[in-house]
Amino acid sequence: MQAARKLLALLVAVMLVATALVPPARAADETDPGSDTAKWMVNDAEVVVAINIKQMVGSAVMKKGGTDAIKAMINGKEEVKNVLEATGIDPLKDIHSITLSGAGSNPKDVKALVVVRGKFDLDKVHGAAEKFSKKNPDELKLSKSDTTNLYEVKVNDMPMFAAFIDSTALVMTPSKEATLDAVKNAGKKAATINKTMKPAMAKFDGKDTTVAIALVVNDELKKALGKVPQAAEIAPKVQTVTGTVSLTDSATTTLTVNTDDSKAAGKVLMLVKQLKALAELMVLNNEEVGPVATEMLNALKITQDKGSVTASLKVTKEMIEKANKKDK
Repeated sequence: MQAARKLLALLVAVMLVATALVPPARAADETDPGSDTAKWMVNDAEVVVAINIKQMVGSAVMKKGGTDAIKAMINGKEEVKNVLEATGIDPLKDIHSITLSGAGSNPKDVKALVVVRGKFDLDKVHGAAEKFSKKNPDELKLSKSDTTNLYEVKVNDMPMFAAFIDSTALVMTPSKEATLDAVKNAGKKAATINKTMKPAMAKFDGKDTTVAIALVVNDELKKALGKVPQAAEIAPKVQTVTGTVSLTDSATTTLTVNTDDSKAAGKVLMLVKQLKALAELMVLNNEEVGPVATEMLNALKITQDKGSVTASLKVTKEMIEKANKKDK
């Protein structure tokens, strides 16, 4: 379980560093960033996350307050704000997509790759990085391998290495060698995808998909899940967990647990329904979130299709408006 936590923490950390310290590169084309996800993954990935920033920013629901919230968050972080201003990067306009993937059960063998695509002024970016590095040598180190500029940062004492693929993409991994390999090979051909992950990635090409997640439940995760009394019986049967978020004029979220037979899925269905009932009881007498949360829980649909159980929730603009009024 420690290795799995490290892998997930590593992916999140790398994504944050990639977007904050080293701005993104220009996409190869204007097509849906999810349409070639497999070209930007590590081989035999056990977790994949694809975020379509361009689709998110263009959605109606984000234009009604969501974009302003992100800008406020960025402006609240002085270091990030300064770096973005120095490099001329507008993250809501210039970042098109972020793809994260990783694999490995042994902490020493964990593989992770983050790819950020968008548009950038390379000279301005590198100049800002040099300036930042001189003032903060412990936070950012610059080096060069042949003609490739490398940007090294530390997250929780772990080194991360970023580099640009000419004017097409920013890649970032936990090692210098892996980053240089990604510079040469990422985006050129599809990564090897194991048979368990392949069907889990079916939603990654959706036109309106803002975020897509696929997680292979490997032996280590099954052991960890098996320690939870309510899930011990179904743990060996769970194969993958997938999720999507689609932003249009509303926000639709789905989470699917895929098992290897319908009997196991039936037990998953029962467990999820029990969790929903528990959540309903918890918010029932909560005056702060009660009415809004209750409405959302009522809108939560839980269904079974053979060996899969899906929980789906559509948050309408009316629900969002109610939540915003409640916060004021």
